[in-house]
Amino acid sequence: MSVIIATPGAADANSYATLLEAAGYFTDRLPLVPPWSAVADQTAALIMATRVLDLMSIARRTLRISKDGTKYFYTSRSWTGAPATTTQALAWPRTGMYDLNGNLIASTVIPQMLKNAECELAGQLNAADTTLDNAIIVGGITSVKAGSVAVTFKEDIAAQVLPMTVMNLMPASWFSDEVITSAISALFDVVGL
Repeated sequence: MSVIIATPGAADANSYATLLEAAGYFTDRLPLVPPWSAVADQTAALIMATRVLDLMSIARRTLRISKDGTKYFYTSRSWTGAPATTTQALAWPRTGMYDLNGNLIASTVIPQMLKNAECELAGQLNAADTTLDNAIIVGGITSVKAGSVAVTFKEDIAAQVLPMTVMNLMPASWFSDEVITSAISALFDVVGL
């Protein structure tokens, strides 16, 4: 059985929140089904939630092709700022990060909002694996009409890694924007034309 190591900046850290902090978070949250207190392996849930959140430290750039054949690059959202040290195991603590009021977050601190997001994700992972692809999102359905049956599909389909309830617990300034660039302009950037 794993042990939670929630020391900010530690080379062996595996969670942002402790078990005690998670218990506190779920005390003030409407109950999940099953409730957090019934989770058999709360440690594993917190560690997995941290792993999923840490995926945000990598901006993924993928080549996509639209229905009309146009090629473009999609760069996913990622954390802003930079890791505080080169030896830390996790993406946080970070430098250059600000709270909701525009105050600089110390590079030795894991913000409470991140801990709350981790706890929320851990609870949702226990209730249902939210990291699995959502069939509606993957299918790209954007609208359904009942009379004379009409279904509209999205041109570009991208599964969302984090549920919006988790994303909404963190300031938007913590994330870079998703970027779409044409494959031709990206090619010119590479060759320096």
